[in-house]
Amino acid sequence: QNSWLKLRWIKRAVSVKRMSVGQEFWIVAAGCSKDRGSEAEKESYLAALKSSPTIAAARGRSSEEGPWKFDVPDGERSLLFGSFDNLIRLTDDLQKYDSQVDSILHRLERQYIELDPRADFKVKSQRQEKPFLDYLRNWQWDEAKYPKTRPIVDNVTLLMSVVNKLDEEARNKTAQYNEFKTQRGNLAKKEGANLTGRDLVDVLTPDVVKMNGDADDDFIYTEHLTTVAIILPRGTEQDFLKCYETLHENVVPMSARKFQGLDDKDGNSLWRIVLFRSAAEGFKKQCRERRFVVRDFEYSEENYKKLKAQREQLEDSVRRQHELVRGLYQAAWSDAMVAWMHIKAMRIFVESVLRFGMPPRFASFVVSPKSGAASAARKALADTLGRGGQSGPNGAEKAGGDAQDDEEYYPYVSLAFTPFNVQRG
Repeated sequence: QNSWLKLRWIKRAVSVKRMSVGQEFWIVAAGCSKDRGSEAEKESYLAALKSSPTIAAARGRSSEEGPWKFDVPDGERSLLFGSFDNLIRLTDDLQKYDSQVDSILHRLERQYIELDPRADFKVKSQRQEKPFLDYLRNWQWDEAKYPKTRPIVDNVTLLMSVVNKLDEEARNKTAQYNEFKTQRGNLAKKEGANLTGRDLVDVLTPDVVKMNGDADDDFIYTEHLTTVAIILPRGTEQDFLKCYETLHENVVPMSARKFQGLDDKDGNSLWRIVLFRSAAEGFKKQCRERRFVVRDFEYSEENYKKLKAQREQLEDSVRRQHELVRGLYQAAWSDAMVAWMHIKAMRIFVESVLRFGMPPRFASFVVSPKSGAASAARKALADTLGRGGQSGPNGAEKAGGDAQDDEEYYPYVSLAFTPFNVQRG
């Protein structure tokens, strides 16, 4: 069993190392012949890509790490789009939706990592849960979610509705979680602070305060008497003891009592004085004028227990909310990633039909260029896929080098994306 666990850990470590933050992927597509032999042509393209040293060794990995097929539906099983005008509109709409989902996905990634620095990103799709690379390597169109019998425009409308709801739910749950954390922070013990900055309910607890119901109690509250808590700065105790009985005529003589063992790191000490209720405000004013720190505090064991229970309840709420939000981020990220890949597939389909013409027959693949070697990878892709990149209604015009909208033109369809862009601490 230990060997199996060790092997599993090693595999996971290798997987994490291979899938690095900021790693870019390209989905590329080239046209195929319009006959029924396109499957063989697709395999030929893939073999050529794998045999290219620049592409197959793009990240110094084995052939199992790419390039891979990206099986966008084409041919007789292709997506529905309606008219040519619909394709033109979809080009702009899908690009806009792509950007929106990209933003939502990476916000979820950041929030998930902030919540759990050891966040494990897995994609759950078609009843299977996989690491992202495994999902991408074996990507297939999800017919159950996005049936090919439904037009692309309807599928993408449904897709964006789901993603936006995920984003809204994540925002709402995050706000609730942060509210619980704020409440917990407001009620939390101020550990490390000196006596003047701490809530005395956390200092004068039932295990510290003597309350036996007699005249020797630390805190005395009757119809006419009350008890005042005072913090004395270092070196002022003797001055206070000499003068406190004279600060007001209704102070109980010899009622000054120090709470032992509660001095803070700055040497401040905590005392109590018993006096008539009618004298309390006048006594406090005189103390403040002499820089003795009077705290508004009334001891109550019942209030202490209520506060303790409230803190425990809030701590439990924060813990449960943390797990709820963590699970939500994990699921929302997965669903958003699935949606994003399907938008990529729709874009590849639309661009391929516009580029290579009807009927839709094209081959699409995923490659990951090595950092700093993008130009060499682009040249290799052009050499391999370029022969199928100039057919279709717009191919000849674009092949002449007239790139539109200031976008760099390639003799094949190309979409770039970066799955992960948040560095972990």
